[in-house]
Amino acid sequence: MRMKDMVTRTGVHERLLRYYEQQGLLAPKRLPSGYRVFSEADVESVRRIRCLLTADLSTAVIAQVLPCLTGDENDAALTPA
Repeated sequence: MRMKDMVTRTGVHERLLRYYEQQGLLAPKRLPSGYRVFSEADVESVRRIRCLLTADLSTAVIAQVLPCLTGDENDAALTPA
């Protein structure tokens, strides 16, 4: 999906999505034209990012924690292995 659709799906402004990409939190694919193409996994990532930001975590910490989160949004808690 393109940027406009991502904004609609997540409720997150384009500027924030670009910022998340700059911080290494999102890695959308790029078309030859340079347009970003987001996946369903990116939608979930944005939801998790927003949740972690609400918990007052910095984007640097979120970049470390985000790959550890799996499952659906109701199962987004970190548990020791």
